[in-house]
Amino acid sequence: MQVIAKGKGRAPRIDRTRFDAPAAFAPDGDTPKLTMRQLNEMARPLVHPPIDVAALRKRFGMSQAAFARTFGLSVGAVRDWEQGRCAPDRPAQTLLRVIDRNPKAVEQALAA
Repeated sequence: MQVIAKGKGRAPRIDRTRFDAPAAFAPDGDTPKLTMRQLNEMARPLVHPPIDVAALRKRFGMSQAAFARTFGLSVGAVRDWEQGRCAPDRPAQTLLRVIDRNPKAVEQALAA
């Protein structure tokens, strides 16, 4: 696929010296040498166990509406998570983990 420069009718020129320069790929003194094992471990995503939202909510003795209102969530989202229709996205998972460990901190942050 050819990229055409807008209004010019020809492909844009690429400065190949920026890509072909061996110095661009030379190791510098600040970069530590890593083994393949270290590189592979760095590439692994951080995986947390799934959060049982119903158990978390019941531990606080709250209804779905009260839990949602207290922690700034929508009732529909809490209901969907508990019924397994969808899973919390990454930010919601993070919030739920903080609620699990320190609910007062979340309440204070939301009250400010």
